Amino acid sequence: MSRRYKTILLPAVLFTTFIFYYVSQNHYQLKNTLSYATRPLWDKDDGPSNIIPHYFADGMVADENMCKLHNWQPRNKDVKVLDAILMSSELDLLEVRLNELDPVVDRFFIIESNATFTGLPKETYFRNNRDRFEKFAKKISYRFLPGPSEHNEAKAFDFERETRVAMNAFLRSHITEFPPNTETLVLMSDLDEIPFAHSIMLLKGCNFGEAVHLQLRNYMYSFEWMLGLTSWRASVQLWNSATSYYRHSKSTENILADSGWHCSYCFRDLSEYIQKMRGFSHSDRIGGRMDLLEPERIQQNICRGKDLFEMLPEAYSYTELLTQMSLAPMTSGLGLPKHVLPQSRQIPLPPSWRMHERETK
Repeated sequence: MSRRYKTILLPAVLFTTFIFYYVSQNHYQLKNTLSYATRPLWDKDDGPSNIIPHYFADGMVADENMCKLHNWQPRNKDVKVLDAILMSSELDLLEVRLNELDPVVDRFFIIESNATFTGLPKETYFRNNRDRFEKFAKKISYRFLPGPSEHNEAKAFDFERETRVAMNAFLRSHITEFPPNTETLVLMSDLDEIPFAHSIMLLKGCNFGEAVHLQLRNYMYSFEWMLGLTSWRASVQLWNSATSYYRHSKSTENILADSGWHCSYCFRDLSEYIQKMRGFSHSDRIGGRMDLLEPERIQQNICRGKDLFEMLPEAYSYTELLTQMSLAPMTSGLGLPKHVLPQSRQIPLPPSWRMHERETK
């Protein structure tokens, strides 16, 4: 073999070896990058398609006129609203949720486990901090659900499903306590999906049908980074003892516009970010990259509004994709939950806001 070919061959072999090594070490991230980058070409949002305009101003009540604004009729039966909550670790968001919804919710149902969906042991946060929520105690029904005995990421969705089935049974066991002529509405949303109190007031007073989804303002890490009105899985369901079940999937094409907040990964401490990254159903996004769990890297990402898993946004148009890739911090505090504002807040700011405060001093 001539020297010329040897000169070409060696770099080619080294380059090929590097490519194979890089792909083997990052195959999950590469697969997701390709999938998310091309999603607008082959996929479409499977959320509800019929957006119901939402009207509200301070002082409005759910009377006949307000119902007519939404093309609904006022209810003519007694109505109870139940809030079904699957508890992980989000004590601060639970406090925000209970304070927001207490005026319009009749009973809060809370289920928590001693393990994450992937089977990692965890604290029973609500049970260990129950005194913090003493003022809501009369409305809270609590159930402990033993978690998986071993860590198994492959079975995360199975335990998540079991948890939702347990909530279904929990609701059924208590709804029979209400008088027969009572209409029961069940709020089915993750703990970090918090409807406006006035949205629930509207649905409590007006007959929207069997079910309606809630379009939520989608935030990431804190109320500093807003992705848009992209969250739709939260819903309110008219409970039917024979056919209803607790769900977090599409149940109708109807969705009430701009109905609350979805604050995803909004935690007080970096340890909570790490626990969720390792413990929730999509923990496979780590893909073997343990560097994603380094606290310093997590802190930098949440302070800059970047994805913790270094993945592209899950978007269905390139306009939405590019918008979410270059987030700008919110400069308005209007329309936030009252309980997170300084004059009433007992909750420390999330890490991203603490960093923002230091930089502006």
